[in-house]
Amino acid sequence: MVEPVNGPERPHPAADRVTPEALVVEQARAVVGLSTWLAGAAVAARESRRLLQVLTPSDSRITYPLELLFGAGGGQWVVRDGAGFRDGFVGVPVGWDGARFAPVEGAVPPVRPLDPALGSLEVQVTTLHPATAELQLGASTEAVAMALTGAAPLGWGTAEPATQPWSPREVTGFCRDRAPDPTALVVVAGEPGRRAVGRLQVSPVTTGVLEEVRLAGPAAGAVAQDSIDELVEDLAGIARSMIVAVHPTRSDGTRPSTVSPPAVPYGVLIGPSVLADRGVDHAREAPATTVRVIGRRSGDPACWCRLDGGPATSFERLDAVLRHFDLDAALR
Repeated sequence: MVEPVNGPERPHPAADRVTPEALVVEQARAVVGLSTWLAGAAVAARESRRLLQVLTPSDSRITYPLELLFGAGGGQWVVRDGAGFRDGFVGVPVGWDGARFAPVEGAVPPVRPLDPALGSLEVQVTTLHPATAELQLGASTEAVAMALTGAAPLGWGTAEPATQPWSPREVTGFCRDRAPDPTALVVVAGEPGRRAVGRLQVSPVTTGVLEEVRLAGPAAGAVAQDSIDELVEDLAGIARSMIVAVHPTRSDGTRPSTVSPPAVPYGVLIGPSVLADRGVDHAREAPATTVRVIGRRSGDPACWCRLDGGPATSFERLDAVLRHFDLDAALR
C-alpha cells in the first residue's frame, strides 16, 4: 500500500492515502454513512481529478445515501477481504497497483442467487414543478415516507446524520438559496425496524424545477400492498414518474458488501404530464404485466404499470415501458 500522506499535499483531512489518481479514506465502522467528512472528501477528489475510494472491513454496511453517491460516480467502495481486497458491490477482486485499487487481471465476479422478495423496498419519484415563488418542495418525500414507515419524515440535512427536523418550508428555502446550483439532501424517516433513508435532489432545469426523491425502506413484507396502492393514488396527479423496486440485500436503509444485483423493479407510475403527450390509448398498450389508468375522470390521467410476473424479466419490462413513454431511469 502507498504510505499515508500528511501536510499540504493532503487534499482533504479525511484522506488516509493520496496518489495522483486516488484519494483513499479508511472507515473501520459497522455502518458507514455519508458523513460531512466523506461528502467533503468526495468533493475534494472530484476537484483534484482523483477517484475517491472508501476502504472498509468486509462486515461493514453502508447507508443508502452513501450508496447513491457511489452509484453516481462519486467514488468506489473497496472491502478488505482476508489478505486481499474486493469491490464492495460486484465482488471483483482488486489490488493496489501503486496508484489506486484496480481490478485484478482475469478476475471474475462471483455469482450468488438471491431472492428479491426477502429484500427491502426502494422508491424513486421524479416531479417537475413550475419555477414559481409559491413552490414548496417535499410533498413526494412525505408521501413515500408515509407509505414505507407509516409516519412523516423525521429529519433532513446535507450529510448523515440528518440533524434538521423535517420542514418542507425550510427545505424549500435552503434549495432556493443554493439555486441555480443543484442541491442534494439526506432524508430520514421511521424507526429501526421500519426505517427509510435516502436522498432528495433538487435541480433547476430549463422547464422548471426537477425534484427527485429516492428512499430505501423496510423489508418488502413489512409494507402492506394497500400502502403501495395508496402511494400510487397520492402521487398519480403530481409525479412525472415513480419506480417501486425491491433490493435483495438492503435492510433498514443499509446494505452489506454481499454481491447482489440492482433493485428489482416491481412497478412504474407514469404521470399525467408524460401521458398527456401520448394519450390513454397509448398508455394501455404499454408493455407491462398489467396497466391501470388512474384519474381518467379528472381529465389528467396517469397510469400504473406492474412489472412482476410473465416470461420477461422485470428489468426488461421496465426498460420497455420507459422507452414506450420516451423516458429513462436507472436503479442501482
